[in-house]
Amino acid sequence: MSDQNNDQIVPIVTTPHQQNKNTPVDDVVNAIRDFISKAPDTINKAVERAVNVRDTTVLLRLADSESDAIDTLVSAGIYKSRADAANFLIAEGIKAQSELFAKVQSKMEEIEKLRSELRQSVAP
Repeated sequence: MSDQNNDQIVPIVTTPHQQNKNTPVDDVVNAIRDFISKAPDTINKAVERAVNVRDTTVLLRLADSESDAIDTLVSAGIYKSRADAANFLIAEGIKAQSELFAKVQSKMEEIEKLRSELRQSVAP
């Protein structure tokens, strides 16, 4: 039996002209290196998005003046997005009108109490 399975490592010799060209393996290695270098940023962005998830999404139409005010906050770099700026303005509006909201909540509780009484009086 002759040994025809001579596993020899043959070095690849490249000419200076060929050294500038990337092989498919070089392309894969470079892509992996690029991915690994960008992975921390990508992970950080994903975590930031997950942390900033809010409970409710609201679609609304704004007048130009309100839209411009939101855009101003984003353009100035105070907020990263229109959603963040709008959330801030809504929260501040609710704080500024806290007495109104307390009064409305009180009236809503009275209405619910009356509805409950009405249901009980009509129930068989």
